[in-house]
Amino acid sequence: MTEIAVDEVARPARAATRRSRWMRRTANACFALAVVVAAYAAVIMIWGDPVTALYEHHQQAHLSHRLQSTGSAFVAQQKVPVAHAPGKAELARLAATWRADLESGGPVGRLMIPRIGVSQIVVQGTASGQLNRGPGHYPQTALPGLGKVTAIAGHRTTFGAPFRHIDHVRTGDLITFRLPYATFVYRVTGHRIVPSDDWSIIKPHGFDELVLSACHPLYSASHRWVVFARLAAVHPKEKHL
Repeated sequence: MTEIAVDEVARPARAATRRSRWMRRTANACFALAVVVAAYAAVIMIWGDPVTALYEHHQQAHLSHRLQSTGSAFVAQQKVPVAHAPGKAELARLAATWRADLESGGPVGRLMIPRIGVSQIVVQGTASGQLNRGPGHYPQTALPGLGKVTAIAGHRTTFGAPFRHIDHVRTGDLITFRLPYATFVYRVTGHRIVPSDDWSIIKPHGFDELVLSACHPLYSASHRWVVFARLAAVHPKEKHL
């Protein structure tokens, strides 16, 4: 057999070897990618999305600084008492004034839920761009001190998932909401699961009530898990919000 003939016979074999090597490498890369995707999905299922959580963490730090700054200015301007909680009429005036000054996406106050380890700055508004920064105050509801409903929503799977374990909150638990004009302590009275379009949950009942809501079940927006809490005590404003 001539040298040319041998080369013609060997060329297809070399081409087949290259194709086989390429297919093997492609298969290995796809497998590695599938493992990474599966691992990332598992992390989200167990703890929440770590990538969006970094964004939310950065936003919370910025909001905390901003709340401290604007809150201090508000206290000085409105002469908020520091040794005792404001009286009922003064409390209502301060609440209405702080409410009027709130900006969309700006800080409202600090919400603390010890049962589930939450200490977050609440922002004004519940649109996606606002909830991505932290729990959001429903703008159609009041602020503490006005004798009405204060409703707050939060994510359960992404952007820090502050309300991921909202279903662990129990009747009798205490929830604290710090605002520049006073600190409000609520006692949980119960919870309810409602369709996502059920707005009866924010209906006023003639007293200061805190309503927390989050999508339910996890990874679905068909319903909401709602926690109800009634005002138990009002304390003077905290030095650090």
